[in-house]
Amino acid sequence: MKKLVLLFFCMFLMSFLFAQTNFQELDLAGALEKAKGEGKMVLVDCYTSWCGPCKMMASKILPLKEVGDFLNERFVCVKYDMEKGEGPEIAKKYGVEAYPTFLLLKADGTLIQPLVGMTTTGEEFVYKVKLALGDISTVKMDSLYANGHRMTRFVLSYLKALQATEQFDKARAVSSELLKTMNDSQKSFGTYWFIYEDINISPIGSENVNYLLDHADNFRKGVGEKNVNAKLAALLETQLEDILRGRNKNASLADVEKLKQRLEACNLPGREDLSDYVTLAKAMITKDAGQALPVCKKLFTSMSDEKLAYLYFHPILTLKGKWSDAHKKELDKMSRDLSKRVKNVVLKDGLVNFANAMIPNL
Repeated sequence: MKKLVLLFFCMFLMSFLFAQTNFQELDLAGALEKAKGEGKMVLVDCYTSWCGPCKMMASKILPLKEVGDFLNERFVCVKYDMEKGEGPEIAKKYGVEAYPTFLLLKADGTLIQPLVGMTTTGEEFVYKVKLALGDISTVKMDSLYANGHRMTRFVLSYLKALQATEQFDKARAVSSELLKTMNDSQKSFGTYWFIYEDINISPIGSENVNYLLDHADNFRKGVGEKNVNAKLAALLETQLEDILRGRNKNASLADVEKLKQRLEACNLPGREDLSDYVTLAKAMITKDAGQALPVCKKLFTSMSDEKLAYLYFHPILTLKGKWSDAHKKELDKMSRDLSKRVKNVVLKDGLVNFANAMIPNL
């Protein structure tokens, strides 16, 4: 019995090991020579010790079975730190300037194509390699689509190819036509979530984003609460922050009220701060300093350094001429208290300078 258990364990371990991308301990010349003998290509993982996305690819994506199965069949895979050994020479020869970069090489060392950056799934990485090798051609897909090929499976593949090759104008048009053929239930299937999730295909203010905001519960059922809530929060947060930081100078009270209604309809747990954003945005538009001050104190006293740096100053400056002497006193205290809390040195100095030079002239 023990031998049988051990046998099954060994089989499991071997299947796990061979499923991973097989990076070999070879120099580049040796990898090219081996690839030539095996009728393969070479994949070079160009990384650095300080690159976070490189570590994510190494720990989360490259060990996946679907990635290992695909790469091991076609490539001799090697990896080099671009700051050690022959790494700098490889980086110079192939023009590697960002990390991670994956070089796809023919067995004679000729560059097929570099793949720059991380991917969030194994499927996406394999897809990009296939595109680079010409296994998937958007040119051929363009022709098929133009000639009326509309099978859903094909259209989804076409959309993902357009997305991977960053042909976003075309992807927006194709996704719009696809979604018009579906009912409300179908549009919220997890299969189509990537359309709504990619801001390049479904930018803020687009028909797709508005549809998502107006049918949140359908998407929660089809995709899952966690992913949908995160996307909804990001969409509403971006729109409200654009008003607070002055990037959207044309927002009206009606626009903010609509965002408030959508926020209430979305019912996002743990995002009460977005309701405070609404209150502050309204106060800015109506020039109501008395309404703005308490929500400023509530929001900013617990806000991260990063957000404070781009959200703190504009709302206060927008209400210049509306702050009373009592208000200014509280703003001065808040700015100085925040300067003691924050860790960012530039922000710390900025808050003190703001209290000294700007607040008295509000």
